[in-house]
Amino acid sequence: MKLIILAVAISLAVLASGSYVPSTKYEAKYADKDFLFKQKFFFEVLRNIHLPLKYEEYLPYAKSWVSDESKYNDFTQVAEFFDWYKTGAFLEKGEIFTIYNELYLRQTYALFTFLYNSADWDTYYKNLIWARDNINEGMFIYVLHLTVMHRSDLQGIVLPAIYEIYPYYFFNTDVIRSVSYKKLYDPKFGFYGNGKYNVVYANYTASYPVDYYNNFFTEEYLNYYTEDIGLNSYYYYFMMDYPYFLGGDKFGLMKDRRGELYWYMHQMLLARYNLERMSNYMGTVKPLVWRFPLKTGYFSLLSYWNGVPFKSRDYNYMINDEFYYKLDWINSWEMKIRKIIEDGYYIMEDGSRINLRLPESIDFFGNLLNSNVDGVDASYMGYIEVFSRLLLSGNDYNAYKVWPSALMQFETSLRDPVFYQLYERFMDLYYYFKRFLPSYTYDELNFNGVIIKDVTFDKLMTYFDYFDSDVSNLLPMPSTDKYFDFAVFARQRRLNHKPFSYTMNVMSEYTGKAIIRMFLGPKFDSFFDLQYYKKYFFELDQYMVDFTAGKNTFMRSSRDFYWSVKDRTMYTDLYKKIMLGFNGQEKFALDMSEAHCGFPDRLILPKGWTSGMPMQFYFIITPYTAKTYEQGYYYDKTFSCGVGSGMRFYDSLPLGYPFDRVINFNYFYTKNMYFKDVFIFHSDEFKMNQTY
Repeated sequence: MKLIILAVAISLAVLASGSYVPSTKYEAKYADKDFLFKQKFFFEVLRNIHLPLKYEEYLPYAKSWVSDESKYNDFTQVAEFFDWYKTGAFLEKGEIFTIYNELYLRQTYALFTFLYNSADWDTYYKNLIWARDNINEGMFIYVLHLTVMHRSDLQGIVLPAIYEIYPYYFFNTDVIRSVSYKKLYDPKFGFYGNGKYNVVYANYTASYPVDYYNNFFTEEYLNYYTEDIGLNSYYYYFMMDYPYFLGGDKFGLMKDRRGELYWYMHQMLLARYNLERMSNYMGTVKPLVWRFPLKTGYFSLLSYWNGVPFKSRDYNYMINDEFYYKLDWINSWEMKIRKIIEDGYYIMEDGSRINLRLPESIDFFGNLLNSNVDGVDASYMGYIEVFSRLLLSGNDYNAYKVWPSALMQFETSLRDPVFYQLYERFMDLYYYFKRFLPSYTYDELNFNGVIIKDVTFDKLMTYFDYFDSDVSNLLPMPSTDKYFDFAVFARQRRLNHKPFSYTMNVMSEYTGKAIIRMFLGPKFDSFFDLQYYKKYFFELDQYMVDFTAGKNTFMRSSRDFYWSVKDRTMYTDLYKKIMLGFNGQEKFALDMSEAHCGFPDRLILPKGWTSGMPMQFYFIITPYTAKTYEQGYYYDKTFSCGVGSGMRFYDSLPLGYPFDRVINFNYFYTKNMYFKDVFIFHSDEFKMNQTY
């Protein structure tokens, strides 16, 4: 294990999770007293993370960890953490944390193994309390999320939204200052008892006058999208479900086709970003060119909790002379990857060859390119992603202390315009690999006896409305018994859409189960242009249906889409529900209503135009082929995303099918496919939340 983590600590590559929310309804389940105790505990230890714990019941465990060897599953790993921590070399509390640093990564993994190997809840509970008051705050939040997501005894636990745990990474400095300033002159600020809402309005960076600090060369028009708290939370959870240093059989992440999934999910992020650019009359993003000076600068207007601003990147950015050799490494690694793709095989250490001309080799290639634990020979293939982010941030991976930029935090990466340029360059390697795979044949696309006759849609309308986030964590909680009365909201205008439905009529000679896939993409002039535009099609939905012979009609609501989740309940409101359940006053449902593992529902449609933006939906119906799973792969879909279960996808078709390969237009258009032209309208009138 030491050797694996050593390689990963050096290789560093980020992985993304797929989003999953089952549309099927399940029998309601409710939390018992033990579960609600755990749920209550997590909400309380995450309160005021930069201050000591105030809850009396936890204080006896804040001074020491559990030292009994019998209380751990693998004490050898835990002993390594003990020995390292005792040296005093761990990142101190109050220091700025990023996973894009070798030393911090090693320490993060050591802390994770310590908590993950706690043999039971009681041991984990006591150790987490100790870590809460003795470990760096950023590292603690990171590892807490990892353990909750990957320990089997914590499945179903709901954590507060990350933007409410740590608002510093989601709201600009002026919001943080306004909250602090209001508290200074209004002693009742934060209490419902004062007869008014405690609200601070949160603007996007684009709302400032265009000047040296935020003239993004038209990029400011997209800030409502790139700074959206739901989108950035999605990417954060994206990475936490599939952390690059966890893998193998122990965590089961490779069962989810993690290599293929990583690149596909980034492709979807780029596709959705480009649709938003189109709705603002902007061209599609171009791949980053390693040529300096680099035109695209970025000033986030975010600050860390201690007031230090996020490191910025000047316009016409130049790297220091000592960083040019790292640029040589990046270019060299990219050339190696291109050569492997062109050769069509990869030679393993034992001399065996992996055939890269087989469609199923995409997962191997994805892991290889990503350099995660389930990949091979990371030292040869290189660490392109991490070194690229660091190069664009003016930081060194081996530095003792770092000043992280937005690109060096999962929560803020999507804010930086260069992120999309950088990953468009990475995706070129992915597309290059796909170019060598055979085009789909007629038989691979067609579904005999199934004909989509027509699809009708409700009117598609987007608008901006106000959304409140509970940012009470910015202020010290007056007392534990006043928690219900204390709340501060950051109110922000966010893109949204009216719920819509569509009706699909299908004639079928087939009886049985089938899968419907749905994409949204740009409208283009010639059908043959699809070869170019297919990478901009964003997958919205995927679901199972039952066919009977004859006419079949399917109605589908946007609220049920497979890949998306609704907005999260606010911190204080959710804590109230937990406490009411804990005190036996009402039931606390175990369901997916607070799911973290999906794309924000409110962002599934691009903004559109007042006059109506022409776009098109694409549908394809394919036969359902049941998969056989090994014993132990089961997970409870009522409250779990199923990460590491191997059961997150309906079938084994390639992600992005049928747009994932070069199109042979002699065979492509079959009767089980359907393109539907639509217009997306945008209303300039702001819609207030019904609550206010």
